[in-house]
Amino acid sequence: MTDGALKTLFLPFEDEILPIPGGERWLFLGAEANRDSEGAWRDILSCLQPFRPDFLDLEKAGFNAVPRLESSDVFDGALILIGKHRGRNEAWLAQAFDHVKPGGTIVVSGDKKLGVDSFRKTVETLAPVTDRLSKHHAVAFWLTRPERLDSERLEALKSEPTRLEGRYVTGPGMFSHTAIDKGSALLAAHFEGRIGGHVADFGAGWGYLASELLGHREKMKSLALYEADFEALEAARQNVVAPAEIPVSFHWHDVNREPISDIYDTIVMNPPFHAGRSADPTMGQGFIAVAAKRLKPGGRLLLVANRQMPYEAGLNALFRSVTPLQDDAGYKIIEAKK
Repeated sequence: MTDGALKTLFLPFEDEILPIPGGERWLFLGAEANRDSEGAWRDILSCLQPFRPDFLDLEKAGFNAVPRLESSDVFDGALILIGKHRGRNEAWLAQAFDHVKPGGTIVVSGDKKLGVDSFRKTVETLAPVTDRLSKHHAVAFWLTRPERLDSERLEALKSEPTRLEGRYVTGPGMFSHTAIDKGSALLAAHFEGRIGGHVADFGAGWGYLASELLGHREKMKSLALYEADFEALEAARQNVVAPAEIPVSFHWHDVNREPISDIYDTIVMNPPFHAGRSADPTMGQGFIAVAAKRLKPGGRLLLVANRQMPYEAGLNALFRSVTPLQDDAGYKIIEAKK
C-alpha cells in the first residue's frame, strides 16, 4: 500500500487549491481504495487497476474499476498514483495524456522513495507542472493537459514489449520482465516425469512456467493459469502456445481471496512473497493452503521459493509427503504430495 502518497494525492482538493470535480468524468490510474474520504469521488472516477487484489478492493468500496482502458475513453481529468515500476508509471502517464481532454487537470502523487521528483522531470518534458506540495513522505504535483503534445516524446513513454530469448513477450511492472527468473528456471528443470493430468500454474506471471509445462505434456489433459496481474496474464496469452488437444485456460484471479472450483492432478507455483517493499511469507503460505485444497488425493505440488521462506511447516501439515528436490543459489525446490 502507498497510504502516504494516496493521502497526498487528494490534498490539493482538500486544501481547496484545486476544485473538487463535479459532474465530470475523471480517470484514476494505479488506483487504490483504502481511504474513507474518497466518497465524493465515487461517482466520477473510472479506476484503472490491473492488479487483481486492488481491483477487488476498489469494487468492494463501490468504485468503477477496469483492468484496461478502451481507446475511445475520454476524461475531463486524471489522477495518477505512481508505483515502484517506472516503465508502468510512464505508460500510465502516456494514457493520461491520451485520454484526458485538452485543458483537463492531471494530478500525480508518489512516495519520495519511489522517485516521484525524478518522475516530475519526465512529465515536464511534455507539459509544465503548475505547482506541487509535499506531505506524508510523498509529493503531489499537477498540470494542465496541453492542446498540443510532442508526439515523439509521448510515444517514447509507451514501452515496447520486451522480448526474451526471441520467444516471450513481457512488459514493465510484470514479475521478472527483463529476464527469466532463476528460481522458475530451476523449478522447470524438475518437471520431467512429474507432470500429468489436469495441471495448474498458480501465480503464472507472463507464462514462463506454463510454457515449460507444455514441454512435458505427454500425460497432460489440461492447463490452467492463475495470475493477479492483468497485463502479465495478457502477455501469457501470447506466450503460452498449446496444441489443440491440450485445453488452456487463463484466469485473472487472486488465489488467496477468490475461490477456485476445479480440482487438479498437478499444481506448480513460484508464489509471490512481497507486499510493497517488505517480504510477506503469508502470501506464499496462502498459495500452498489453496493448492492443498484443490489437489486430488495423490496429487502433486511443485514449488520454488527463496531459501528463507518458512513454508515447510504448512507443507508438512497439509501434505502426505514433502520432499526437497534442490537447495541451490538461494532457492529451494520442493515436491509435496497429497
